[in-house]
Amino acid sequence: MGRPKIAMVGSRNASWHGRAFASQLASQLSALGFVIVSGLARGIDAVCHEGALSVGGKTIAVLGHGCDLVYPKQNSDLFARIASEGLLISEYEDGTSPRPYHFPARNRVVTGLCDALIVLEAKAGSGSLISARLALEQGREVFAVPGPVLQGSAVGCHQLIREGAHLLDSVGDLYRELPRLFTGLALDVPPERDSLITSSDASHQILSLLSGGPLVLASLKEAFDGPFDTLLETLHALEVQGLIARAGLFYHLKIGS
Repeated sequence: MGRPKIAMVGSRNASWHGRAFASQLASQLSALGFVIVSGLARGIDAVCHEGALSVGGKTIAVLGHGCDLVYPKQNSDLFARIASEGLLISEYEDGTSPRPYHFPARNRVVTGLCDALIVLEAKAGSGSLISARLALEQGREVFAVPGPVLQGSAVGCHQLIREGAHLLDSVGDLYRELPRLFTGLALDVPPERDSLITSSDASHQILSLLSGGPLVLASLKEAFDGPFDTLLETLHALEVQGLIARAGLFYHLKIGS
């Protein structure tokens, strides 16, 4: 696969909010052409794989056991779907059972395959922090999603941000830090369209596009007459102003806009 790859990892016991954001982010990245890499664990891993597949995207599951075994059993349907529509890989021979020490070793393969790592919900001392350390050692950029300060599963992400990881709460943060990853994607804006565009023009254009009904980011990207970063910045500004809102993958006008 020649597409850029984003690894997404996090808590097995993720909160509802963490799972919802992980699904949305994985879906948006997949719709833009990224391959989602994770470890097929329950929680954040599984949600990210599912988010990629939900929009017809590609995903890679790196296993801590042989490729002929399903673990955990609750992911058996997802395992079969990735085998059919994505890619299952392992450095362990068929028949090798999962062992606790396999999974930290598995993490280095996850981070080695990716162009950047996103950590979503991680407790202090969790395996996701091991993945972040491995990613840095391998020269990958690390992003962390912040969470409520009283939520234990946010502690690890806040630690990573304090130590220099990039804060991420939207696709736009990834674009601002690593625009090179978006080069060559099917939905990239052609260079000749990268003309200057005022914030007023951008806002009017987006509101006009959404007046026809809700649109996903990929559709807005294709229709927007301007640079991708301007689109992302303007979408954020319009959300803050209360003119538009998001429902899952879709942006829509708020009633009364």
